[in-house]
Amino acid sequence: MADPVETMPNVWTPADPVEKMPNLQPPINWCPAPPKIVSRDVFPYQPNEVAISHTEAGHLAPDVVLTGAAASSALCQFLLIRDFGVNWRHLKNVARYDPLLMGQLHRFEADKTLQFLILGYSDSAGPERNNEFLRTGRARNVFHLLGPSARSRTMVQPATPNEYITVNSTVASRAENRSVVIHILAGASGTL
Repeated sequence: MADPVETMPNVWTPADPVEKMPNLQPPINWCPAPPKIVSRDVFPYQPNEVAISHTEAGHLAPDVVLTGAAASSALCQFLLIRDFGVNWRHLKNVARYDPLLMGQLHRFEADKTLQFLILGYSDSAGPERNNEFLRTGRARNVFHLLGPSARSRTMVQPATPNEYITVNSTVASRAENRSVVIHILAGASGTL
């Protein structure tokens, strides 16, 4: 028998953050997104999957991963913060205090040439309305980790419905999908 899925509130409150997030347009040389999966497939949680997802250890290690690529004249990097708890929008302490994340947040604030797009993701379980709520909340909570200068150079949004980082068929892949991706762009032409 699978763990019951926690219910989400029936009320959506879009004015969640304390300060207003910028509603900006991406620069001309924005980085191509990493490969994604578009799927309507829904897989049930395994026994104890929800409970384990709510622990600090969760299902994956490490919780913060940095990848990079070159696109035209820009250096593109992607900071993946993953393994959010099922139906949780907040970061676990293991992710929040991860040395890689802490170092990148300092870099984001200090390097005024960097621009960011923060996308929130969810796994496929639950109604799409709840997944959009989770995706938006996760992206906003990561946005609030940035310093004031970095926030002024950042776009924040949920990922497109039914779009995932990977398939949802395994415990590990669902944990990978419960994430936020920060697209980091250096050397862009155009401004946010």
